[in-house]
Amino acid sequence: MLTRIKQRLEKIVEPLGNLFVALGLSPNQITVLGFLLGTVAVATLAFTGSFPVFLCLFAFAGLMDAIDGYVARKTNRATSFGAFLDSTLDRATDALTVLPLYTAGLTSTYEALLLVTGEFLVSYTRARAESLGVKMAGVGLAERAERLIAKVAIYLLLALNYRTPAYILFWALVAATYYTVAQRITHAYKTLTRAPTSA
Repeated sequence: MLTRIKQRLEKIVEPLGNLFVALGLSPNQITVLGFLLGTVAVATLAFTGSFPVFLCLFAFAGLMDAIDGYVARKTNRATSFGAFLDSTLDRATDALTVLPLYTAGLTSTYEALLLVTGEFLVSYTRARAESLGVKMAGVGLAERAERLIAKVAIYLLLALNYRTPAYILFWALVAATYYTVAQRITHAYKTLTRAPTSA
């Protein structure tokens, strides 16, 4: 189901990406815009309690994460710093977007921390493995796009006051996140143990 949703979202990214290209926004500007939208979304929920407004802002912030990459490829403006900035702000956004789960009373402090830690580990295992020459693109069940889609679904359930299904989906997300960490560790192990070591 998440794969089908992701494919549909990818169809939305292209026309929106072309719009940003026409507006002359750089990939880095779009990355920062996405982070700011995520921050505003969380702040809006914290101060107003409006889940519909939060959900719209949060979903659009998630789209920015895909659009910046599209624009970078489309305009041939992909840079090493852009990749660094994108990854750094993604981690900050990951942490921010777990906070509403706690403030809405869906999770305990420890449950929210468990998800944040798992998300950071998903990112770290890829970054560390790739620094050692291991290709990690596409490795893992719950990459960032899938996790963002799952969060949107959880927040939608909360907005509709379906707390029990939201809580079940939260734990499914936690399980998928740590399963992804295990997949990446396994992939790195198999790749690195086959690689010849230098003296």
